[in-house]
Amino acid sequence: MMRSTVIKLYLSLLLTACLPACGAANVDTGTLFSGTAPADYLRGKYSPAEHPLFVRLSPQEVPTDGRPQYLRKEAAEKLSALYREFQKEHPGVRFQVVSSTRTWDDQKWIWEGKWKGSILVDGQRLNETIQEPLDRAKKILQYSSMPGTSRHHWGTDFDLNELYNEYYDHGEGAVLYDWMKKNAHRFGFCQPYTAGRNAGYQEERWHWSYMPLSAQFISLWKKLYQEMKGAIFGADEFAGAAHAGHLALLYVETINQECK
Repeated sequence: MMRSTVIKLYLSLLLTACLPACGAANVDTGTLFSGTAPADYLRGKYSPAEHPLFVRLSPQEVPTDGRPQYLRKEAAEKLSALYREFQKEHPGVRFQVVSSTRTWDDQKWIWEGKWKGSILVDGQRLNETIQEPLDRAKKILQYSSMPGTSRHHWGTDFDLNELYNEYYDHGEGAVLYDWMKKNAHRFGFCQPYTAGRNAGYQEERWHWSYMPLSAQFISLWKKLYQEMKGAIFGADEFAGAAHAGHLALLYVETINQECK
């Protein structure tokens, strides 16, 4: 049996056994994962378009950027209710999901694009400007996760409108962000990456998470990582993994306390 298959089997058994201890005592594996191996689900190694627990966001119910956007059914329903409430108070103000569930391959494309220089970071090709691998990884980690570590793998998180904080300082961005800060919690959503944290990703005013599910998934992800360090991803599964892998837990768990 190949080593990767053995690891996958071990991780799935580990997570199935730990569910009660991980804050999911009232939810069985069928409800959380519906036949997908837990280790695969938590690392984004599945297709949301084919998964029975996911739905594609309807632009009539939640505006999107035109690309297929998927979330867990529970999160999508609450987001639709949130949008209707927002629209009543602020008709015509832009509210648009521009990113939602991302698979391992999606996240690998983003990460390696930045690592290898095909995607610019602050106008730079990092493969040319930052030669030290750990320093390059930390630069990317300001706003982008390594494959296997992104909250977007879980079907609970999404990004709104524009992916830079200054947008939310004025105009429609400020209207949206102020409303979300005051009201999102009523629908189960929170902002994971707030200002003022002492580690982890930078502030992301556009990123919101459906806490009733994501709080369970983060506990399970941490259990997976702590029980078998390095098994989230192999050292050769994406560029820079061998240099940055030890940072995974820090970046996953350093979030807004209200999201835990």
